[in-house]
Amino acid sequence: MGSAEGTDKKEETGKFGNVKSVLRDSIKKTPEETQKKYNSVSSKSISLKRVGEEVLSSSSKDELKVNLPKAIVVKKNLKKDVENLYTSFKRFEETHDNSEDINNFKQACNKVIRHAQKSHEAIRNKVYKVYDKKR
Repeated sequence: MGSAEGTDKKEETGKFGNVKSVLRDSIKKTPEETQKKYNSVSSKSISLKRVGEEVLSSSSKDELKVNLPKAIVVKKNLKKDVENLYTSFKRFEETHDNSEDINNFKQACNKVIRHAQKSHEAIRNKVYKVYDKKR
């Protein structure tokens, strides 16, 4: 991981992807169980991106049939983890008194979820393209 020194605008690459150091500090201020749930969502988001790359590299229906099931499993597991993270976030929001920490943690969660949504959208578009379906 990169150094945590610098301004709030400095982004670092690491376990959480590109997360501003101020956001990562807010993640560290959450309860350990909430951190674990955030890390799980982050990890599965990265996994979805990786299996998504396999799906996107598929050039035929047969290749897609081989690669797509992995993406579906990761997506379903990710959905469950996002629901659990949301529950933990709500609990954190109710019990934590620093609104800036709450907002920063919410931003970090939204960022990781948006990355997963982008991967999911790319996978869905590829499937529609291969099967000539219109959205």
